[in-house]
Amino acid sequence: MNVEVMKSIVLNIGLLVILAQILARMGLVKRCIARERHEAKEVIILILIFGSFSIFSTYIGYGIKGAIANTRIIGVMAGGVIGGPVVGIGAAVIGSIHRYMIDIGGFASFACTVSTLAGGLISAAVGKYVKKNKYRSLDLFIITFAAELLQMGIILAFAKPYEEAVALVRIIAVPMTFLNAMGMVLFAGVFKHMLEEIEYEVGHKMGLIFEISKKCLPFLQSGVYNEEICGKIGDIMLEYSKDLSVIFTDKKNIICTKGKILNSLNSSRALPDLAGEILSGEQVCIAEDAPIGDILHKTLEKNVAIGAPLMKYGKPIGCLIIFANKLRVSYHSDVQLVEGLSKLFSMEFELEEMEKQQVLLQKAEFKALQSQINPHFIFNCLNTISSFCREKPDKARELLIALATYFRNSIETKDGVVSIYDEIDYVIAYLQLEKARFDERLDITLDIPENLECKIPCLILQPIVENAVKHGAMKKKHGEVKIIIREESEGIKISVMDNGFGIPEHVVNGLKCNTSDGRRIGLINVEKRLRYVYGEKNGLDIVTSENGSIVNIRLPKGISGVLEMEHV
Repeated sequence: MNVEVMKSIVLNIGLLVILAQILARMGLVKRCIARERHEAKEVIILILIFGSFSIFSTYIGYGIKGAIANTRIIGVMAGGVIGGPVVGIGAAVIGSIHRYMIDIGGFASFACTVSTLAGGLISAAVGKYVKKNKYRSLDLFIITFAAELLQMGIILAFAKPYEEAVALVRIIAVPMTFLNAMGMVLFAGVFKHMLEEIEYEVGHKMGLIFEISKKCLPFLQSGVYNEEICGKIGDIMLEYSKDLSVIFTDKKNIICTKGKILNSLNSSRALPDLAGEILSGEQVCIAEDAPIGDILHKTLEKNVAIGAPLMKYGKPIGCLIIFANKLRVSYHSDVQLVEGLSKLFSMEFELEEMEKQQVLLQKAEFKALQSQINPHFIFNCLNTISSFCREKPDKARELLIALATYFRNSIETKDGVVSIYDEIDYVIAYLQLEKARFDERLDITLDIPENLECKIPCLILQPIVENAVKHGAMKKKHGEVKIIIREESEGIKISVMDNGFGIPEHVVNGLKCNTSDGRRIGLINVEKRLRYVYGEKNGLDIVTSENGSIVNIRLPKGISGVLEMEHV
């Protein structure tokens, strides 16, 4: 083992690591290496970079016995594990051709050419595994050590005379296998550290995405996409990055611009070519320059624009464009930022629109349910009144006046919302009709405190009372119906009791599942309306037995539950 060979290899490794440090800080190199999938231009650039490392290693190698002790394998192996199999093989082809051409017919030229190609194939084969395991030092050491051992075997197999090949291997085997394996760990470690920095920056930008979205939420929830809203969102984005500049567009014009580098834009609101590309392709686009006449032509002389579409129901409504300095090491994280923000903004726009549509749907269903109750009530009332027309016309006239007053109040009620006392008046009017019909067979008890502050949906109580009379109390010879209202800590409790035979179990279960057997439609409708207005957990609470039933309604104090429906 020659000490001079070891010194030369150590020096060469040091030079390669220094060059790697310089290259890892170059934006072009960083962007090429950071990509998961490389474009053809980027693959060519990486092949040339790592192929150049192989050539450089050959030139600075140490000549010994007609051969060269070198670090060429480092550039070839690094190309495969960092740039991918195509890059590894490409760098190997460049390095091997150069090695053969500088010493055609030399003692070890052919053997070194073959071994260099073999190193490229090894790096292509194991590169995916090494990358998956985050470039572990042990993996890098072992594969490079193995590649150098293979090179020693190829020299012994192809270099002639054999005795000189053996003498050469005895001198270079130990320093080239061990030192180049260690050099590979150091060399690849530079790019590993670079990738870790990129991952950290991307992670930081992902955190920014959620922070910005959280602050923008009140404006996104308006469901409006205009200059004012976009301006406020842009101001929030600038709070997190003073160097950031932002453009919002719709499908025809620029809506809003924010940031220092956009101050030079003229007053034109015409869409830049980049925005048209984003809207037509519905994907993230990057522009490093723009044609003369484009609104972004001057801006992109020193900056790069990254844009993404803003979508609603699968169709673009505009786009978000941000700008990064071309001199930055990498703008990969900015791509993640604009893509993440555009997706979250789009999702919020869609959710807000869906919530509005849901509220409108609930209101429409509420009106439909109410319209089902009114005819049902009219039919029963008219039947009762008609029975009095011949025998007791004065009583019939009194009941007609009560019924007319009842429905006049119902029609005049805004958006189907009444005070709890108005609803009780409706119920009393109904009970007045039923009492006239059943006379002494029906006893009615009302226990209602004064000065309650509560508004409820119109005709929410009457169907429950009707159910208590028709399906409960009147199933017995002498029926009783009680209406009790109590004020509780969290709201108002209304209880309707009867002394009938109870509500069948399948009816109670049907209420929970919103199903009906064609009867008790009033209870089904009330259950649905309560859930629409006060939430899914605020339906009817039914206690039933053979001795009667109690139907409870719990309502929040004030009008908070109803206001949401009123102001749609």
